Amino acid sequence: MYKKSITAIMTITLASFLFYSTPVFADHDYVTTTISKVMPAVVEVSAESFSKNTQMVPRQPSPQNPGPDGNFKFRDRPQDQLPPGKGVEPPRGGSGFVISADGYVITNFHVVDNVSDGKGMAFVTFKDGSRYETDLINYDKASDIALLKIKLGASEAEKTFEFVSWGDMPEVGDRVIAIGSPMSLSFTTTFGNVSALDRIVPSAAPFVPFVQTDTSINPGNSGGPLFNLHGDVIGINTMIITGSGGSSSGSIGLGFAIDGTYAKNVIERLKTGEKIKRPFVGIMFRRVNKEDMKDYTSGEGAFVTEVVTDSPAMGILKAGDIILKVDGVKVLINKLAAMVAKKKINDKVVFTLIRNKQIIDIEMVLGEK
Repeated sequence: MYKKSITAIMTITLASFLFYSTPVFADHDYVTTTISKVMPAVVEVSAESFSKNTQMVPRQPSPQNPGPDGNFKFRDRPQDQLPPGKGVEPPRGGSGFVISADGYVITNFHVVDNVSDGKGMAFVTFKDGSRYETDLINYDKASDIALLKIKLGASEAEKTFEFVSWGDMPEVGDRVIAIGSPMSLSFTTTFGNVSALDRIVPSAAPFVPFVQTDTSINPGNSGGPLFNLHGDVIGINTMIITGSGGSSSGSIGLGFAIDGTYAKNVIERLKTGEKIKRPFVGIMFRRVNKEDMKDYTSGEGAFVTEVVTDSPAMGILKAGDIILKVDGVKVLINKLAAMVAKKKINDKVVFTLIRNKQIIDIEMVLGEK
């Protein structure tokens, strides 16, 4: 009887192990297959600026010579140190990915901003070691997105590249994969989950929606892809929040990638050569407090602290106004800029606000910036 009980327990335990472990191994195989599929389209980006009549000094990546990125925003991190040379600036580096067979590449603008004046070159390096010079085709500094194009010689004019596609909007809890070159550790793969969607980071880009993820991303991941498990791009890794130690603290599981749907729209416009401008109101504001709203039931709103001179808001909105709604939609303080950004230049917008203890509607026409 005793032996039979032990046998039964062992059988049940083994069956349970097989039941629970099989999906894990299947998931592992699926992930490795996806990584193998997308890796040829991921690149390391190096932007090397120089002065006239000066030879460039290319970066030699190493764990002791990390890529540029930064603290809360990767762009804030001190740059690589190179041997001194007249007219030579330390190169910047990050990650990127190919989005078309003819060699269009996406990265963050802050990875290549030191060559945006034409006084330098941006290079991409593939995992197989092949390295190409690129042209900076266009960029949107406000969104931190840059569009590069691989340059090919006459002998390679017909060459095509592996590329990745954009995916659908993810859901919170979806598993995701980041590939990039953090701390110059080229083509590092990390794995995590979507923590939140439609995050707005006012200190970075107040109108850009971010995908928040606990996937480990670090300086050097900037501009690299965030994939779903199908190998589709659902975001551009851009920034992290670090601990109190600053940029040296690294990832603490609070990473942010520019939402892929938003990024795709911007990139399509960049391809046409458009210099992207956005609707503009022209106010400075802060979150309302209990004192501001003591006589009202609503607890949300934006308190106007200043109206910018010669802006569309001049003479229409006033310091002290409390904006409650935009075109009937309630204002959340960290999403006011995003709400305006979804409009078009010259759109008529109705602000519902509190002025002199009265709730009123005021119409204004959005400008551009």
